[in-house]
Amino acid sequence: FEPLQTFQDPLSIGGLGPKMVVIPSGSFIMGPSPDEPLQLDKEKPRHKVTINKPFAISQYEITFAEFDKFVAATGYRRPSDKGWGTAHWGRGNMPVFDITWYDAQNYVEWLSEQTGGRYQLPAETQWEYAARAGSTTAFHTGDCIHTDQANFHGRYEFGDCPLPPLYRGKTTAVGSFEPNAWGLYDVHGNIFEWTRDCWHTSYHGAPDDESGWMYEGDNVDCEQRVLRGGSWSGRPADIRSAARSRNDANFKSIFIGFRVVRDLN
Repeated sequence: FEPLQTFQDPLSIGGLGPKMVVIPSGSFIMGPSPDEPLQLDKEKPRHKVTINKPFAISQYEITFAEFDKFVAATGYRRPSDKGWGTAHWGRGNMPVFDITWYDAQNYVEWLSEQTGGRYQLPAETQWEYAARAGSTTAFHTGDCIHTDQANFHGRYEFGDCPLPPLYRGKTTAVGSFEPNAWGLYDVHGNIFEWTRDCWHTSYHGAPDDESGWMYEGDNVDCEQRVLRGGSWSGRPADIRSAARSRNDANFKSIFIGFRVVRDLN
């Protein structure tokens, strides 16, 4: 497997930023296919989206090690790696959690200052386009997904798929499973990922490009932000490429982290 072009921007403080994958421009159909099991109204109507220019997205979910660089440089609040009960799930190469949308925003602003590039949270359209990597099925793995392909709650049925009974009950190190066709890891499960979009209850009036839904309007709530990808506790239906969720922008938990995008000038 050879991913597309990758790069890491140098940080002013020394070291490198997250590993980024260049995603080509193109069009795709956003939302579930008509015969996809357990689809929801908030994922509709299906609509064509055109990503007008290439962009870069982090190959992995942002790790504790990457966020801890930001903390060390700025004195920002250090997120906890405490999972259920008293157990610590580890830092380093584990996906960062205990992160509000605003924490993620502050990180991308710092990353932009450090590198001179324009880093942001992904637009929801960018996220689904990159996660699908050309696929039109429920998952980038096809119509079914197994717990040896992603970290999720396998003890739930999905359509006619075999039941993968494994439930790890915690996050796994980023990159523990095979990537999608564009070289991105953990787009299904492991940790929910913040996007920059305000929450909207359907795709009526949604942007048809990479601009993101950033304005208040009918059925749009900017106090809540869109989450994508599902988590380690999600059922198969919750981690589909089309699945979408939300939470208050100031909410943090053991289920939510993020990945970043960068403009290509």
